[in-house]
Amino acid sequence: LSKKMIPHEVIMPFSLEWWTYNIITILIITFLLKYSRKLSEKYKFILTRSLAIIFIAEFFVMDWVHMYQGIWSVNESLPLHLCSIMWFLSIYLFLSKKQWAFEMLLFIGMPGAVHSLLTPELTHGGDLLHKVDFFIAHGGLVLAPLYGVFVFGMWPNKNAWWKSFLQLQMIVVFVFAANYIFNSNYMYLSYPPIANNPLIPKGDSFFAEWPYYILIFEMAILAHVILINLFFLKKRN
Repeated sequence: LSKKMIPHEVIMPFSLEWWTYNIITILIITFLLKYSRKLSEKYKFILTRSLAIIFIAEFFVMDWVHMYQGIWSVNESLPLHLCSIMWFLSIYLFLSKKQWAFEMLLFIGMPGAVHSLLTPELTHGGDLLHKVDFFIAHGGLVLAPLYGVFVFGMWPNKNAWWKSFLQLQMIVVFVFAANYIFNSNYMYLSYPPIANNPLIPKGDSFFAEWPYYILIFEMAILAHVILINLFFLKKRN
């Protein structure tokens, strides 16, 4: 259990800080994608393995920091948020080039990461280290599927969109059970996040109550999945 509780903090959308972190994140992703395409197969392999090592190190370093600071807890620090699960899937993609991992990241991981970047909620404090960690973690989830497209030359299969959505539901069931066991709020299945996200109902709205706000999340995810599939379907045709 944690020794002290750290209140969640948010970075206000469209603030100077918000623009700064997001622009830097976009520039780094763009640079990596453009640079990696020019490399030989040997150096692409080295870069890909290096990204996997960086992703692994980022997770364990931040966990060590939270333990050292006394803020690690089973309630908030287990890798059971969707972005944490997708983070490990990104590592798996870099190491294996598995098609299903690419498709899950493309249809589920990347849209969730984009929403997190647009409405940042910092669950372990708002100091500089955790802000940098937040944008590395979520920017990495945008990078991974795009890396699959532009560097690995991968493309989603015809039925990948609905299969990825069904796989997400299996994750939801597992995390819901974990929340019950640990009295936690992973994937925000117990109560909504505090981030100023337009998808989160506010006030006395019927959909602001548990579990109805989860339906809004599900419909939003399904809409994103369909839109991404339509884009790739058009490009495929």
